[in-house]
Amino acid sequence: MASAGAAATGLLGQAAFAAAPIRIGVGSDPVFVAFYLAAHEKLFAAEGVDAVLQLYADGGEAMNALVAQQVDLAAAAEPTNLVRLGRADLRPLAVVYQSGRYVKLVLGPKVKSPKDIKRFGIVPGSISEYCAGLTLAAEGLDPTTVTMVPSGPPELPALLARGDIDAFFAWEPWPANAVAQGGRVALTSKDVGYTDTIWLTASAAILKSDPAGLQGILRALAKASEIARTEPERAAAAVKAVTRIPVETSLKAFKDMTPLVRDFTPEDLKSYDGIAKFLADHKVTKEVVHYREALQIGFYKG
Repeated sequence: MASAGAAATGLLGQAAFAAAPIRIGVGSDPVFVAFYLAAHEKLFAAEGVDAVLQLYADGGEAMNALVAQQVDLAAAAEPTNLVRLGRADLRPLAVVYQSGRYVKLVLGPKVKSPKDIKRFGIVPGSISEYCAGLTLAAEGLDPTTVTMVPSGPPELPALLARGDIDAFFAWEPWPANAVAQGGRVALTSKDVGYTDTIWLTASAAILKSDPAGLQGILRALAKASEIARTEPERAAAAVKAVTRIPVETSLKAFKDMTPLVRDFTPEDLKSYDGIAKFLADHKVTKEVVHYREALQIGFYKG
């Protein structure tokens, strides 16, 4: 994806500003629609900010680039942020996406209900495994009677189709791929108590040197998010222009997500506390990440 990122940078950010541009790392997925639209329609420039997008395969790679100081900002889901907060001086600024519908539980063709799960496909240490645990609790299943089968995301639909697993919880497009092979969506993450969010996270250095620029970026993303919610065809066209993702794919994805910009809430913190504990319990992090001191609560004014 390095060449794609370089190409995106060249195409999306050549405005004549005196200061160096603010570099934003994002994944290559419709969930980042607000970023694509803001760049494509020059909404960053309209806020007086020189910002360039650098595209990566996913939010994890974008966060790795932020840790490596290759970008100034990155957008990724909360667990992806939490596991990196101990590696660099990072400052999460705001929530820039939420859903509760994008991560789904898919059952195999012969599995009648979640209560019948005996072999649960998981992506270890991820939201997939976290939601699997929430499912066991929500359905009253004894964890000792369910075998967790580790896998990479792309392999989950095939495992389900072959009957090697009874179910899996994962993010799109893997649920849709499984449904095409005979699976059935039974629950979404919200049904088991998890609403997924994406944070926009800055390096401490850029927050200190250019807080006004970061405010401008958030305002541009808020405007782009409103367009995405009210004019999905326009937003899907922007996604295609930046990533080449087909319009039809984006329009389908938009039904399961809500692009927005908002501050962190007490409800968010309760959810993040649960994820931080999960990551520590599963040895993804050495200890529970003390993320609250890094969150810039109140930075986004709306």
